[in-house]
Amino acid sequence: MRVNLSKFIFLNKQRCNITTPQPGEIWKVNYLVRSPLNFLSQEQQNLYSSLAQSFLIGNSPPRYVMIVKEPNISENIKKEWLVVYVMLLSVETDFISNIDLLVPAKISGLDRDLLAETWHIIPALACNLLQPVGKRLSRQIYDYLLTVGDYHYGLVSQLPAITKMQDFGLIDDNFCSANNPKIQNFHQAEQAWSDVLTVPVAAYYTYLKSIKLTNAILNEALQLEQDLQSDISG
Repeated sequence: MRVNLSKFIFLNKQRCNITTPQPGEIWKVNYLVRSPLNFLSQEQQNLYSSLAQSFLIGNSPPRYVMIVKEPNISENIKKEWLVVYVMLLSVETDFISNIDLLVPAKISGLDRDLLAETWHIIPALACNLLQPVGKRLSRQIYDYLLTVGDYHYGLVSQLPAITKMQDFGLIDDNFCSANNPKIQNFHQAEQAWSDVLTVPVAAYYTYLKSIKLTNAILNEALQLEQDLQSDISG
């Protein structure tokens, strides 16, 4: 079935009233995706995975992210296009592994447990995060989740003790290895879903390049006009 996503894509004249996300906060992902570029219907079909399209039309559970790094605020960047780095959180808690850690409701302040994908940190436009929810995670939990992800990618040499994760309630005795086929299939599905957040970021950088190119052409044309006027005057 073909899905028309045009109503989910907004031009850059749309404004968002958002607060600046802070590290450790949990935010709900917006079902209404905003992008500085307006894609044609066929482009939308090619850019978004079927899992992403299902989310955008409201046929999948809500999604959440933990803020990893706040956006770099610049006067030259419109607030709605601020890029923030996030760790994906899933409501599917049947896939606990050594890198997919449980965030119990008593820690998040939500009405459900979440699964922190420590291996899955991606950029997102701040305007595609709807609102902060629950409680901001403690610095200890925040650091722990990032350290597990860093260890997975070889950025740190030592993995935090499993007993410590158990003390936090982030893992139990029945967790799987990330090499388990069930976990790998889950990871593939999560990477496909993340198109919801990553496609608008790619569109944003394309938009920036087009603006820079346009400005360069205008500046060159202006310089040529000034040179021509100077030659005529001379």
